[in-house]
Amino acid sequence: RTMVNQTYRDKILKERAKILQKTINETEVAGEQIEVLEFLLSGEKYAIDSTYISEAIRIMDLTPLPCTPSFILGIINKRGQILSVVDIKKFFNLPEKGITNLNRVIVVKHNEIEIGILTDEIIGNTTVNIQSLQKELPALNKIANNYVMGISKERLIVLDIKEMLLDEKIIINEEI
Repeated sequence: RTMVNQTYRDKILKERAKILQKTINETEVAGEQIEVLEFLLSGEKYAIDSTYISEAIRIMDLTPLPCTPSFILGIINKRGQILSVVDIKKFFNLPEKGITNLNRVIVVKHNEIEIGILTDEIIGNTTVNIQSLQKELPALNKIANNYVMGISKERLIVLDIKEMLLDEKIIINEEI
């Protein structure tokens, strides 16, 4: 009877050791996680690193701006602050859907540059493992690789918002 108990105990201890080893290996593989805000654009899931997001707001009275690129939808008044709203579907040449009551503007900021990004719909917050992101874009996406951190296994396209905000195309410094 003691021999049976010893064998049973050894079996349980070995199983526990395997579980602990698996947990340790998963932690090592996990790498750096970032929290992102997930949203829809033209039926695809996109995400932005939450550290660049100040808030998400409902689209309000949008005032069009003449003599700006087509991806600049216009400006909105956010509690007394004038904010440019960018339609990144136009910036990335994605199919347009039109503005609905589900549309939200994600306010992003890096250094002194702050803009609103129009989304079709906000899904919510999630975490993404940076090391697991696939860096090459599938042929079906038309987004320039320098604006994308990568694509997750779940087909979540994580945008590099810092690169977008530093791009000269998004900053308009023209006078009429």
